[in-house]
Amino acid sequence: MRKIIITLALCMLGAIALHAQDDTERSISIEGLGVHNVVGINFDSRFKGNHGFGFRVGAGYTQGTHAYISPSATRVQGVAFPLEINYLLGQDMHKLELGLGCSLGYYGERIEFPEYAGHAYWPTTDKSFAYFVFGNIGYRLQTKSGLMIRAGWAPSINYDDTHSLRRRPLTSLYLGIGWRL
Repeated sequence: MRKIIITLALCMLGAIALHAQDDTERSISIEGLGVHNVVGINFDSRFKGNHGFGFRVGAGYTQGTHAYISPSATRVQGVAFPLEINYLLGQDMHKLELGLGCSLGYYGERIEFPEYAGHAYWPTTDKSFAYFVFGNIGYRLQTKSGLMIRAGWAPSINYDDTHSLRRRPLTSLYLGIGWRL
């Protein structure tokens, strides 16, 4: 898994370094839910023109509660940086967006046990680096005036290794709005 993450990161860095053409489509957007789980900001660019292969780099805030055995729960929060290679199908304003990426983040967990000794929480905090792999299947509207709207589905793949974010929801819808640069 570590090799996949390193390969994706190197591809992103190479893509950014080689990205010097003036005819490429670039945009910035704010996204709710999806890979960010709460909210995030993304930079998206095509390698050439306004369709075909491209990449997305983002930063976002994650927070959530995942129940184990009722009433105990784990709260997860942190910052994440998704890296994605994507492909746009379509010629005009309406596009199908397909992507595959990895989100690297720094997360804290707090396990809550409200049933113990009348305490509201019995906190156990564990902050560490974690990652998860995700897909992207969505619709993108790119108007001639520069407005961009994205909506779709971001399924994630959770591995059971040391740094995998195991408590991530397996699927999440997203909605984003942005502007062409």
